Amino acid sequence: MDTSAMLHLEELNPSRSLLENSEKIKEIVTTLHESIDLAFLRNKIKEIVETYYDLGEVVEVYEIFGGYINRSFGIYVEKNGERYEYFVRKYKKGITEKEILFEHSLINYSVEHGLEMAAGVIHARDGMTYVKLTEEVDGKICVDYYAIYEYLSGEDKYAWDDNIMTDGEYASAAEVLATFHNAAKDFDPKGLERAEPKIMDFLPTLPKLYKEFAKLEFNNKFHKYYVKNLDRILEVIEISQIPQAEIRKMPLVPIHCDFHPGNLKFKDNKAVGIFDFDWSKIDLRLFDVCLALAYCCSPWEDEKDGTLLLDKCEIFLKSYQNKLKELGGLETFNETEKKYFPTMMAAANIYLINWDVTAYYDNPTLNIYEQKTYLVHNVKLMNWIENHKNDLALLVNSI
Repeated sequence: MDTSAMLHLEELNPSRSLLENSEKIKEIVTTLHESIDLAFLRNKIKEIVETYYDLGEVVEVYEIFGGYINRSFGIYVEKNGERYEYFVRKYKKGITEKEILFEHSLINYSVEHGLEMAAGVIHARDGMTYVKLTEEVDGKICVDYYAIYEYLSGEDKYAWDDNIMTDGEYASAAEVLATFHNAAKDFDPKGLERAEPKIMDFLPTLPKLYKEFAKLEFNNKFHKYYVKNLDRILEVIEISQIPQAEIRKMPLVPIHCDFHPGNLKFKDNKAVGIFDFDWSKIDLRLFDVCLALAYCCSPWEDEKDGTLLLDKCEIFLKSYQNKLKELGGLETFNETEKKYFPTMMAAANIYLINWDVTAYYDNPTLNIYEQKTYLVHNVKLMNWIENHKNDLALLVNSI
């Protein structure tokens, strides 16, 4: 028996009651830690709002679940006898001030130029759109960023992995994306940018990293599945790149880069609000549309898991094109975009595979089974796209 990968159970001769009591103690400690964490965050949010903003007194704080990177909260404040609600974001570790400034500048510009359903950023007393807190914890300097937004009306109906909408909602969601692209098309970032490269510069950087991940000594279901499918992933990366001469023929605009039903609000079968622009950057419009289709039109359940619902894609694409025609600003899909639509669908899904892979290898304490579910979904979708590129070509040329 090879015991090298096994946990040695020392002889302690514990009683059954001692084991049961230790489980209870573990549960109590976990609950206590969570309670203290939430109490600390509530006090921190109250301090930030009342110290750095002129919004009134914080009376209620609720954590909003569903996001995967940042922590989000809904708050109620009272000022001059009136009650108001706002959205508070605590940004992920590692984000830079330039990225936050880019996001907030883009939101403000887009709202001013027609994207009325976006949540506006609230300015602090000093005129800034965020609060930066620097603290020393265990001898290390920790920097946290917070921002406050208008709280959008409407219903949170979906999530990124609970994503199948009604036909009317698909059409309306596409109109929101078209409205954003049109509103933001002339945005000048003034030197601000997100650290991540554009998609066609990003893809060539992945193979080296992915091969390094494969060499890691993990013995679990996620790693085994990843290694098993790595050669196919690398092959798809290689065939999903587009010549620079062709790329220059495609519109380059600010993109949302995280457009899925969980980042939209709905009412009466329509999308009425859009939020979470923290992954936004300047990139190919086609990439953003394809990424939206991968997010919105690929089910997560049963036999349809990892497929694309072409009828839903058709609704989305036609509505996107029609909205741009109505707005009369940004052009609709040109012939080069249509030509490379199937290739960009593959590239957009590789982008999602990158999320799955780097999320786990950057933090192996994440739930293995949950992370494997995400990776399996996108590997299935990768293979589906490669097997249906003719169908995708027919679809985009029919709109």
